[in-house]
Amino acid sequence: MDEQTAPENPAKDFNKIDLSQLQGFSFGTQWTQDKASKDRGDKRDGDRRESTEPRRDRRAFKRPAGGPGEAGAAAPAPGGTEGGDRPPRQDRRGDFRGGPRREGGERFDRGERGERFDRGTRPPMQDRGPYISPTLNVTFYPDDSGFTALSKAIRSSCRTYELFEIAKVIIGKNDRFVAVVQRKPIEGADPQAKPAPFFLSVPDGVPFETEEAAVAHVVQAHLGQFFDSAEVEVEAPKGNFQVINRCTVTGELLGPPNYHRYNQIVAQHHAARINRMSLEAYRTRIETVRDPEVVTQWLEKMKKTTRYTWKLIAEGEVAPAFDGLEEARTFLLGKAKDKVVRPVEHVRFAGKSLESLPQGEIRRAIEGTLERQRRFPLDTANALRGRLRREGFTIFKKGSKGVSYVCAVKRKFRVPGQTFSDSIGGLIAFIEANPMVKASELPSKFLGLTPPPVAPVAVVEGESAPPVVPTAPTHLSAEENAKLNRMHGDLRWLVTEGYVTEFIDGRLFAPPAMTEARKQEVEKSEHDPENFPEAPQAPAAAPAPAAETPEAQTPPPAES
Repeated sequence: MDEQTAPENPAKDFNKIDLSQLQGFSFGTQWTQDKASKDRGDKRDGDRRESTEPRRDRRAFKRPAGGPGEAGAAAPAPGGTEGGDRPPRQDRRGDFRGGPRREGGERFDRGERGERFDRGTRPPMQDRGPYISPTLNVTFYPDDSGFTALSKAIRSSCRTYELFEIAKVIIGKNDRFVAVVQRKPIEGADPQAKPAPFFLSVPDGVPFETEEAAVAHVVQAHLGQFFDSAEVEVEAPKGNFQVINRCTVTGELLGPPNYHRYNQIVAQHHAARINRMSLEAYRTRIETVRDPEVVTQWLEKMKKTTRYTWKLIAEGEVAPAFDGLEEARTFLLGKAKDKVVRPVEHVRFAGKSLESLPQGEIRRAIEGTLERQRRFPLDTANALRGRLRREGFTIFKKGSKGVSYVCAVKRKFRVPGQTFSDSIGGLIAFIEANPMVKASELPSKFLGLTPPPVAPVAVVEGESAPPVVPTAPTHLSAEENAKLNRMHGDLRWLVTEGYVTEFIDGRLFAPPAMTEARKQEVEKSEHDPENFPEAPQAPAAAPAPAAETPEAQTPPPAES
């Protein structure tokens, strides 16, 4: 069968395909198309198109008010993309360099927990605690005058105090303690080798770590004890001076670099005027001025100098004089160095002079240790034990916590069958049955003497209440007065003999009777296995005591 020849001119709609039906058909996965479109978009430099639908915000934080996509958002950045939609860059650690921008260019930063805070305000700093010196140890001891008053108050009251509370009283104010500073042992060093000494300024006793610092302090603050100074006219320096060096910190003209006393002048100016900068760093702050007027000004300045005349001369001797501070300093160290500086193995410094101590490692060590001891005075309490024992005080520990107590009275313990007078026996039995009862509560709880009731005051509506006038106690009979006086005397005897422990707040405790073997064991031992019982809570409507015992009115050591 012969093939049919195709017509030379086919119809216009011959083999025509309707492509509108393939409009939503996808030839690949969606991520492939997105990646390809992104790659094509990245290669275009000047033809970036703005996306019709917003991108998904995958950042962990929320957009601030007024950010992109909200009312009041900033205008899109050039190229069609909004600056707020661009994710923040990351550094090598992986955290965000900055947060989203506010209006006006401000950023949000993140804290450790993810909180947002303005870059202008820093997050709260963690308390790293007081300063700990790597080279110095500081121990606090009571000042002699303050300790004398403290000892007198403890002896007169016969009360029992916690050792920590006494230590807190001593370091509570600077005029109550003395700081002893020593060098820490160096790791790996010979234990028999002596540590490096400290240096004391002899005129005022201020300690320094180096001899140079101590000498500079004496020359600056106490030179008048050794020299008489006066300003005199001298001949101006001769030489070819083209430039003048000037201090940029104080504006002082130091002199030309080719002047033979230039280095000496710089060192003296640094020691006298520049405090918080090393000499090497200070030399970088000196500028050079090339001006004939400045040179002339410096020459006029050098025509006047301070002359130092030696004061410590014997009768008939001629006092030497020096036209420069360096010459006077050299003469002072050669003539009377023992009156300027003295080396010591440790520093003993009065706390009341702490504010006058110059800034340095010694002062930082004292202030840091003082702050730590005021929080928890363990080292101060241990250093206080020896002083208290030498003064005849009794120190004992109670309970598993090892709380140390101090008293001027040695404790005594009863044995079964030991008898007292009727009044004393009844009082000690009551205190034993009611541990931690207050001495001020004994008249009402032990003797049954109650204060008079307070009559209610009628207040007319609309008027202010009249002032409350304390009501005087009811008149006690002669028998009741005798009982009260006897009780006060018995309580004083029990406390001073050591059978009853009275604390600073007036609470009383009487240990139960024990066997003779147990009594000797407890009296010889410093640590009691049993602690004092917890103080009972007073009832809400407890009546006021009828009379206050004299012991309860004794001022505590904190007021000494």
